[in-house]
Amino acid sequence: MKVNISYSVELDEVLENVRHLFLKTEETLRQHEEDYVRILRSKYTDENVGEIVKAMDEYKQTIAKFDLKLGEMMNIMIAYHRLKYEPPVAQEPEFHQPEQANPTSERLDEISIEEDVL
Repeated sequence: MKVNISYSVELDEVLENVRHLFLKTEETLRQHEEDYVRILRSKYTDENVGEIVKAMDEYKQTIAKFDLKLGEMMNIMIAYHRLKYEPPVAQEPEFHQPEQANPTSERLDEISIEEDVL
């Protein structure tokens, strides 16, 4: 079962949190990888075709999860860089005519770090 855990951190804590998330995710990949690679490097026979295919599929799924986590980490790093180094975009004040109903919205500058339990 997957559970999303989301929390906010101070801007100066982002890099260390992303590094920690990467190391944890990489460790999980390596642990699973050892099992699959051991099977996939063994001799292929008619008797173990099912086991080989299953290992290939599980290895592929593990790599896909790792890829997804890397994408999430990249998005966090991009948001961090933008918040830290790009000046905020000044928004022009909006003028509303009474007959138009336009909802207003606020922009929050927040970086959210999410962890999945694999």
